[in-house]
Amino acid sequence: MDKYKIWFDRYQRFKATADLIEDLAGPQSLSILDVGSLGNAFALFLPRHQLKPWNDLVLSSTGGLPLPDKGVDVAVALDVLEHVPSPERPFFIGELARISKLASVFAFPIASAASVEEFVLRLTGSKWLAEHKEHGLPDPGEIEAIFKRLGLTFSRYPNASLASWMSMMLLVHGVQDENLRGEISLFFNQNFYCLENREPGYRYIYLCRPA
Repeated sequence: MDKYKIWFDRYQRFKATADLIEDLAGPQSLSILDVGSLGNAFALFLPRHQLKPWNDLVLSSTGGLPLPDKGVDVAVALDVLEHVPSPERPFFIGELARISKLASVFAFPIASAASVEEFVLRLTGSKWLAEHKEHGLPDPGEIEAIFKRLGLTFSRYPNASLASWMSMMLLVHGVQDENLRGEISLFFNQNFYCLENREPGYRYIYLCRPA
């Protein structure tokens, strides 16, 4: 698979998160648990590391992740938190923090993007955006308060310019040919990704570490 042909929205979060992990890793090869990314495409961005996808739900009612404390070097959840019911979010974050030795990474579209998502949902009928609306987009202030209660230090990075995200979503949803969609994403990813990590952003990426 050509990683540049990955849907632009996935490429943006995968590429930015992979860069953060590479900076964290230095010369080490890390064990990474990828929670909820659907498939193993994220591994294309981290070929020298041991990455395992985890696609089951992480809920308090099911007992969380069956891994020991600090069982992996890094755990990531990329555009997953907005699909978790709001009351379950503290538990979800706590589980990824618990199993991570070096860091946990959370990427999610932020509450201030809700009106733009609503517009795109109305025009495209995206089932994923409908689920975002059902659960509500995470508020960064509320999520950062959870990090602090868990004793985590964190750095925050904007990802995906909100205006570009809206425009690209409408463009790609209007194209039915999968090959053409891939070509559009390839061109955008190769030429414009480097301009996209800025405010106002569609999502934030948090790199969280034990205090």
